[in-house]
Amino acid sequence: MKIRLHPKRTCLTEENLGMTQNETPSPFGGDTEALSRLWLEMLPPDVHVSQLLGEWLPADQLTAIKELLQRNHQAAEASRIKFDELRQQLNANPNDEQLDRLHDDRFWSRVFMDSAHSMSAVGMLAPFMESLFVAIFAGLRRWQVEDMGDTRRQRADDQFWRPQIYFDKDVPKTNLVKGIEQLAGSCGLQPYLPAGYERTLAALFAYRNNMFHNGFLWPAEIISKFSKRVASEKWPDAWFTSVDKAGEPWLYYMSPLFCDHCVKLIDEIMDGTGRYLKERGL
Repeated sequence: MKIRLHPKRTCLTEENLGMTQNETPSPFGGDTEALSRLWLEMLPPDVHVSQLLGEWLPADQLTAIKELLQRNHQAAEASRIKFDELRQQLNANPNDEQLDRLHDDRFWSRVFMDSAHSMSAVGMLAPFMESLFVAIFAGLRRWQVEDMGDTRRQRADDQFWRPQIYFDKDVPKTNLVKGIEQLAGSCGLQPYLPAGYERTLAALFAYRNNMFHNGFLWPAEIISKFSKRVASEKWPDAWFTSVDKAGEPWLYYMSPLFCDHCVKLIDEIMDGTGRYLKERGL
């Protein structure tokens, strides 16, 4: 396999390989390709991803997301404890009207705080997930276009490299999840992505769209439609929690378990992409 050198990605020098002018010469002599191969084999997958994404800094972004998710979870747990304590007081004093009004106020406060935390979580995780795939495919396109030096091909690839586009019988359609899956398959990335990632993306983006278009209180028909989709696509029950009214879901939240699952999936996507790049000498 011919190793292509990309100056922006690696700088292959004797210092990179731990050598100085006073040390034993490299056993590869002046074989630049052998030096490149050795250098690439030494790099862990996360370095390959960092080089692909450049200044996008995914690890730093993900750290910020994790910290805010943790703070929101702690605030929600503190609110739950206070609400349970108030409920116990009301159970012990069922005729206390002041406690009853306070309980009602705390109930709505907690409902909408949980909704705010859920919107915050999906508002960070869904755009990060989408922009991660956009950045990965943009990086792969950039490296391939650099190798080909073909500006005509570059223009023709505008739609091909956009993961938001899915080609159905050569007709471009907008479908982010299907587009990611199709493009990953086209460029050979699919086997390196975590199993079942498509189902997670479908659930995450569906919830994101509903929250951003409908706010905290979704119309009844939207709630019903989402409930049916959860069942039909067999999304795990633990991914979303609900507040029920008259035995039917009334509000949906992203569960802490689903948030953690999405964060883990992001790590696995970057790791898989790094392994893909490393095995191809990129």
